[in-house]
Amino acid sequence: MKTALDQDTEIFRLLNVPDITSVITGGIYKGRRPSDSELEDIVINTITTGEGTRQFGVSNVNIYVKDIQAMIGGKQQFLTNTARLATLTNLVKPFLEETDGDSFALWIESTRPVAEPEINQHFMNIRIEFQFINH
Repeated sequence: MKTALDQDTEIFRLLNVPDITSVITGGIYKGRRPSDSELEDIVINTITTGEGTRQFGVSNVNIYVKDIQAMIGGKQQFLTNTARLATLTNLVKPFLEETDGDSFALWIESTRPVAEPEINQHFMNIRIEFQFINH
């Protein structure tokens, strides 16, 4: 039987390619990102991995981008860097859309931006449905 760690590893292998790593300013991590990172990081974490012959699971791929500063109404504000978040999301999505490996299949269930106001960053959460096919 496969575990959540195996699920993270399969997604990591799909994303840890020069087409992505050469574009982001940070790294790709399983579980969590380095403390105090201000770089563009991708973090993979698995919520569930089922048991049985057909193991279904759910994972997250989170793409972090630093907010941009803007002067609005005479006050310095932090705003979502939507252009960069969209660029990186559109870069990553093709690697996760309806993808089949030797012993698994995965597909995107949903996407949503999430604010991290305490660190002036946002991340795009890409929720992945995952299935291991145990032969």
